[in-house]
Amino acid sequence: MTLLEITNWVQSRTAVLEYDNDSIHLYSHPHSKDQELKCLWVANTSKRMFKTGDIASDMKKGLQPYMPKKHCNKKAFIKDYENKDNWRLQWGLDQNSISVHYKDKLIAVMPEWSGHEGFWGYSIGVSDETDIAWPLNDGNEQIKRITSEQVFLDNWSDSDWVELQEGVMGKYKNFMRGDNRYFAGDGGNWPPLGIHYCKNAEQELISTIGMSILPMPLLGMNFENPEPYRKIELAIIFENARDGLPLASYISGQATYPWSFGTHFNHGHTIPCSQLEEAGSDMSFMLILETANFLPEISLNQPNTRLLFMLPIYESEQVYIEKNGSSDFLSLMEDHQKPLDLKRQPVV
Repeated sequence: MTLLEITNWVQSRTAVLEYDNDSIHLYSHPHSKDQELKCLWVANTSKRMFKTGDIASDMKKGLQPYMPKKHCNKKAFIKDYENKDNWRLQWGLDQNSISVHYKDKLIAVMPEWSGHEGFWGYSIGVSDETDIAWPLNDGNEQIKRITSEQVFLDNWSDSDWVELQEGVMGKYKNFMRGDNRYFAGDGGNWPPLGIHYCKNAEQELISTIGMSILPMPLLGMNFENPEPYRKIELAIIFENARDGLPLASYISGQATYPWSFGTHFNHGHTIPCSQLEEAGSDMSFMLILETANFLPEISLNQPNTRLLFMLPIYESEQVYIEKNGSSDFLSLMEDHQKPLDLKRQPVV
């Protein structure tokens, strides 16, 4: 029985709360075959006082696992589960974590790193670590995160978007004067997203406005304090393009990539870019950079927000970076007279 179902804002996953085998589980269904299904035990619906069985045997039989009594506390059982109005699912701002609320109380959390090394999430009804849920204790950082995100959503207004939009666009315009254009990249959906384009006699700049509304997922596994790294805007600055506008379409597509695929962008990452050919270049990849001596310093003046640049590179250079790292490659590029020229020759 399906109790509740909700799709995230970027249309990449659907959360489903299901009842079966005297238990309730949360499922996160990916819309892409390249990503995995995630499952978390939320609660049992009856007390099997005299029945034997365990998690492994249920799974072997193809059943939704019932949490054995030895792992349960007094919060493990929800008898009036069929009233769907008692349930609420909330997607995290990272679009990959999900929380389960019962009668307005938080009872389970599937965090962004669910599925890593056999861990699926937290539930208040379990007393120790099992294969299908870990305890959700009062001091868990996920509780604080979910509460603060709900406050953010409750308080969001159109004026917040206008303030962010005008502030970030103003920084871009102060950096480069020229032919400015603005494109809506959100299709009328929340969260809002804009693409800023500017061209002058020497260079072109294409940059995002609004990516920083949502924190990127999975950085909690990389940093003890991930907050300074989660929010970004993206920019491409280049010279000598036949037509720069295809790159505006490209950056618009990349602006939802972290949330759609449960990953993040960071300094040194490389990603393919077929639109470089349309722009008149023989390059086919982008290298993501936070700093380099040939890149401008543009302070967006937004809390905990970084501006990451996408540098066009050749396939041979991408292979070199994979083998030797981005630092070695950057030392070569920083000696190049025109590192931003789409018609430059490869350095490796």
